Parts: sequence; structure tokens; C-alpha cells
Amino acid sequence: MKNNEYNESGADANPFGPRGKLKKAGHPVLAMLQDKDVPVSHRAMFLREAIASADPEAQQIAREVVTRIENSQEACEETKQELEQLLTEIREGPKRSAVLIGRVGKDGARPANVLAALEDGATVYTVVPEEGLAESLKVGERIILDSKARAVLGRGEHVALGEVGNIERVLDENHVLVSTRGGEQSVYLASSTLSDQIRQSVIGAGGMVIVNPRQLVAIAAVPRERGLSHYRFLYRGAVPDVIVERDIGAPPRCIEEVADHIRREMLHPEKMRRYKMRRCMTKLLCGVSGSGKSLAIRAIHRRMYEIMRDVTGMPIDRLPPRVIRVRQSQVLSQWLGESEKNWDRVMDEAEQLADEEFNTLDGKSLRLPVLVVIEEIDGFGRARGHEAIYDRILTTLLERLDPNRQELSQRLIIFIATTNTPHLVDSALFRRIGGSIEHFGRLGRRSFSAVLEKHVCGLPAASRNGYSQSAIWRRNVDSLTNWFFSRNSSDPGLVEVSLAGSTAPLVRYRRDFLTGALVDRAVQQAATAACRAELEGAEPAGITLGHLARAFDDQLRGIAEQLNQDNIGSYTDLPEGARVVSVRKIPQPDHLSFEFERE
Repeated sequence: MKNNEYNESGADANPFGPRGKLKKAGHPVLAMLQDKDVPVSHRAMFLREAIASADPEAQQIAREVVTRIENSQEACEETKQELEQLLTEIREGPKRSAVLIGRVGKDGARPANVLAALEDGATVYTVVPEEGLAESLKVGERIILDSKARAVLGRGEHVALGEVGNIERVLDENHVLVSTRGGEQSVYLASSTLSDQIRQSVIGAGGMVIVNPRQLVAIAAVPRERGLSHYRFLYRGAVPDVIVERDIGAPPRCIEEVADHIRREMLHPEKMRRYKMRRCMTKLLCGVSGSGKSLAIRAIHRRMYEIMRDVTGMPIDRLPPRVIRVRQSQVLSQWLGESEKNWDRVMDEAEQLADEEFNTLDGKSLRLPVLVVIEEIDGFGRARGHEAIYDRILTTLLERLDPNRQELSQRLIIFIATTNTPHLVDSALFRRIGGSIEHFGRLGRRSFSAVLEKHVCGLPAASRNGYSQSAIWRRNVDSLTNWFFSRNSSDPGLVEVSLAGSTAPLVRYRRDFLTGALVDRAVQQAATAACRAELEGAEPAGITLGHLARAFDDQLRGIAEQLNQDNIGSYTDLPEGARVVSVRKIPQPDHLSFEFERE
């Protein structure tokens, strides 16, 4: 056998023969035994001779070979254990959620490589070890990765969470153009769920969709709204305990007008159609703050439920919510287009609520009225040209509040709007919502007396003469009414108002500032003073005429302290078109000019 690479020049080919000396430097025999370029048969022959040789060096080589084999087996076993531990960590350790956004390489390649988007928006290339899984995964499907995103472990669950946007266009089966909050548009990858919904025509252009902006994935269509739980603007509080006959001294005619309309529509709708009357109704309540607009709305709310109770036979507390309240904070938004969408939703909810069937105890099915209350409508429908946001909202309001619109005219919906400043409301909107306009002013003699009687009814009156409570209150109310409205009253006036172009100032007396809210505050103040006096042992117990007079005087003096040429028009009536130059407070006596404490 010849092998020049491992023979010394002229030496025997057998390195373990009499003349064969094993080169120690670098162990060439060991190197040859590990050299894959040397035929296996040659390496086997050398190994046999080393084992059979009695030469000590040959024996050392054989032992070295055996040792290396043992070490190699141990290394393989360690490597195997490490691999098994790694696989266990991958299968059972922390996992990450991702979305499959593409495939890499040729189909059928092993292992399969895919591109995935992690929850934080980062993209990774990873492998799918399981062959069957790789073939069944779809682009846009949620997948599970190991903690280091090295391998796909399986499918993830469908999670419909994220922001809401609108589909502008369907680009193809896997991509959609979506506009999100602020009007920004981006191309999103359609998930497998959304792709199926698009193919099944569940959603299309203009539909609302749930998106994940970080992963740029459109997840699924937003479910359509069903049932009361989805009404955003529906008022679910208790029905107000406001009885017109008991609680309102001078009830405005709008309360009974609305109640009569609801009653006729529920009991005799065929006669209403015979005269071609619309089912919907609009009313605008105009007046200064505190003049009773909110109280009137609560009374209408209560009266509507009393009519529904009488028609259906159901107790008031078992009737469903039927009132939608709209406030500026709920509708106006800083985002472009959101305010208009909110108004559209208000109208959609009102129309959907009006279409819902209600089953009575005797098995009848009918539709109940809906009351929509729009508070401070001047905050939504300002005259054109003030601000761009009001112009955009106004367009939606005019379109949806048109009583001639078939979708509205055929539904029993009562729209009641309020405003303290009717001159700020756009004229077109004023005509739309002002199908009937109710003006709320300050209290006159008769209305003041009626309102005061309602507020003191049931309160304890102080008496030293044995008169009945009703007789005492009747006398007290008459005394206060005469004090405010008698021409011979000692009222010197509260303020003098100088108008441009006029030489004589206007004197505004206490009676010129009276509203229902002021009466309520004064009675509460008088009741507080009387209660405190009773606790301190004063006799007789109860509210005196003096308590009431001082309470009214305190309330009116408080108003006078904050009056100026800019705000006086909000507290008292002035001639139309008048321009206030100055307001002078008239000095008031330290004590009232007549003695009230005569009970």
C-alpha cells in the first residue's frame, strides 16, 4: 500500500512497521483518519493496523480514536438535548401574535418561509416547520409565533379590536383603501375574515371597518347596530316627576299642544292621515335663561309617558326609553367630518327607535312616540358665515330635519329645541325646527303669583294668629305680588339704563327681572333661613313673609351687582335694537320700606 502524503521518503508504507515511526507533530495518522478525501477503505485499514499493532505509539493512537468517538457521542447527546430543550421552549414558552402578510420563495419549498407583521408594527421573516400548516395559511390570517419570532407555531384566534375607519375603495381581494379619524387615508391589508365579508357583500365601499393602524391590517366589518343597547344618545334615566297641574304655575301652551298631538296619533291615526297631517312635530322654545324651558320639556316628557301608559295599559316604569337628548359635548368634535356623522347618528337612532314595535299586555303591537330634545340649538345651527364647522353641521341639520322628508314625516317623532338667543340661529334652521315657536318671557303679575303659589305649596308657614296654612300663604303671596307690581310700591328701581340717542334713562325695577328660576332660588333661600331659625329655637316655626321678602331682595341685589352694558340684555327686556351706553346701580335702602313681620 502506497500513500506518499503519509509516508516518509523511502520509508515503509506501514507507519507501525519496524521502520515506521508515527509523526507526533500534528498526529498525521489521526488527521488522515478524519480526512473525508481519503477513501474509507484506506482509513479502515490504517485503523485496523493501529489496533492490532503492539507498538506503544500505535496503541496510543487507537486509544485516542476511541476517546474521540466517545467524546463525539457525548457531544451528539448534548446537542440532541439542547435541540429538544429548544423545541420545548418554542412549543410551550411565551408566544407572540402576528399577521401573515406574504410568502417568501417558491411554493413547496421546505421549510416554508413567510413574512409576518408583529403587534408593534415590525415585520419579520420566519419559517413554518409544519408542512400541512404552511399550505393552509392565508394572507391576512392571524398566526402564532414563538417568543423570538423564529417559527410559526399555529393559527391565532380572530380578534376584532382596534380603531374604526371607513372603506373608501376595495382595491382587490386582499387590499382596501381606508380613511380613519382625521380623514387620513391608507392602504390596509384585508384580513381573511374581511376578505370573506367583502366577497359575501357583507361590507363594501362606505362601510365601517375595524383596523389595526400599526400592522396596517383591516380586521373585520363593524357589526350593524341592533337593539337599545346600541343607542348612544338615548336617555335611560327615570321619567321626571313633573305634574303640570301640581308643579307649574303658568304652564305654556306647548305642553298641551304636544300632548294632544301624541294622543291623537296613538288613538286616531286614520283621522290624522285623512287631513294629511304629518306624524312628526317640531317646536322651538325661545326665552331667557330661567324662564321655564327646561321645566316645560320635563313636563312634556312626563305627559308623553302618561299617554303611553293609558294607551298600552303598562305602568310608566315598565315602558321602554323613548327620549333622545342631544348636547353639544356629545356631537361637536375637533375631527373633520365627525360632527356631521354624529348628527346623522342622532337622526338614524331617532328613526330606528320610532320603527320599533312594542307589544301591549293584550297582545297588540304598536309603535310608540319618540321625543328628541336638542338643547341650545344655537350651538349647532349658527347663522352662516360664523365658523366653518357650523356651516358643515347646518347642511346636515337642514337635510335631516326637513319635515317634508318622507322618512321623517311618516314617523311619530317630536323634536323640541331650545335657545336663549334665537337671533343667532340660522334663518333656514329656524324655519325647519320652528314648526311652532313658544316664547318664554319674564313673569308678569298673574304668572308670578301662580308660580310662587306652586313653589310654596306644602311648605310650613309661620303663624301667630291661628290662621290656616292656605290662608297664610294666600296672604303672603298677595303681599309679595303687590310689593313687586303695585304702582304705589316703594320700589325705587334696581338700575338705570342709558341708551344711545335717548336723554332719559330707563329705570328697571325688581319686577323686570323676575323669572321662574329666580322664584325657585328665593323660596329655597327662605326655606333654608326658616329651617335654621327653627333649629335655633325660634318661635313660631315656619317660613315668614320676612324670610321670603329678604330672600327675593338678596337674589335681585345679587343680579344688580353683576350687570353691565354688555350683559344687561340677558337679565331684563330692552327695546328692540337699543344700544346700551351705561348701567348705573340705584342705591338701595338698608331695610325694606314696609314691615313684613306681621304674621
